[in-house]
Amino acid sequence: RACLASPLAMAPKAAKTSKPAKRSVAAHRARITQLEACDADYRRFMDVYERDQLILVRGYEVPSSESRKAQQKVPPIRFATLQQLYAKHPKVVKRAFFVEKPPDSLSSSSSCTASHVADVLLGDSKCPRGPWYASFVVQRNRSVLGTFLKSLPFRVPPFLEDASAAQHGAEAPKHSDAAWVFFGRNEQQQLMRGRAEHTDAIEHSGTWHIQLHGSKVWTLRPTDELIRRNRKWKDVGHFKVHCQAGDVLCVNTRLWWHRTHIPGNCPFSLSVARDMYLDGTQPDTPNFTNVKGHYATRVFDRGSVVFTQDEAPDLALPRSRTSNCALRDAGGELVVVAKRRIKPGEWFSISESEDEDAEPAPKKRRR
Repeated sequence: RACLASPLAMAPKAAKTSKPAKRSVAAHRARITQLEACDADYRRFMDVYERDQLILVRGYEVPSSESRKAQQKVPPIRFATLQQLYAKHPKVVKRAFFVEKPPDSLSSSSSCTASHVADVLLGDSKCPRGPWYASFVVQRNRSVLGTFLKSLPFRVPPFLEDASAAQHGAEAPKHSDAAWVFFGRNEQQQLMRGRAEHTDAIEHSGTWHIQLHGSKVWTLRPTDELIRRNRKWKDVGHFKVHCQAGDVLCVNTRLWWHRTHIPGNCPFSLSVARDMYLDGTQPDTPNFTNVKGHYATRVFDRGSVVFTQDEAPDLALPRSRTSNCALRDAGGELVVVAKRRIKPGEWFSISESEDEDAEPAPKKRRR
């Protein structure tokens, strides 16, 4: 589409109130930098991303069924594409299948496992009614990954391709041999939330997400580490980024607190993401798996033990202000307990600070 000046790049209007409002200052500072697809190249991307660890590139054309058919190319990616992938390679899909929000028909079921939800969502001929929200990773099979990437508008965004980087004397970024697939359906009026706010323990430079169908809304908040690196984000609270089909969001999810939701009246939302390495690091072979304890497969009542340290010694739970779990000392053993009733499909999370969940020390009696 034609390149237009981004409304986010325009100067903000003067506040009507005579007193400077802290919220308006934060809102001004929180304006994410965006580029039009036809203006985005490697240097413009890097200038922004190195500073903010966040950028939105808008306006990539997501081919419709008609345009792809006319060109006699691979059909555009859609829900049927995911079903076909599952039918041919169920082990690839199930290896790392995550349930953000299970269908209502399974939310109270004791069999609400990731494998069962995958069968229900992708194994049936018809797309189940919403609301539901799930994801999986295509990995550890280059042939399957290569075929899947051909259904996308591009394997990597044009501004990260070899040619764009070479024009600026830089080495092209590396990408992991994996693709994250996020898909959901929400016909209800109210929005449908995914995981609670969290950061990711990643070693790469960040991830780019292309929205292919429907829309998804990101709620972002800078971490303390990001604020120390870039004072632009000081005093900035939560702000939202609305992604529509054709938008590419690049974000370092280690430095940005984030959560997502699918807005109401969205019959199908689909996005695909890939991890990028901007420092020349050669990515290791990906090996994402379903880790026991990341989300509930049954009901956990308040105060019940979710798992012990021995059961999940390497588990790193996401941190959240609205956490549903807490760390407790049980006879010298560290355990994770439910702070409230947790339903099947909910992701486990702990507070941003361990001190917030620590039991208060017993008061000393006066003598």
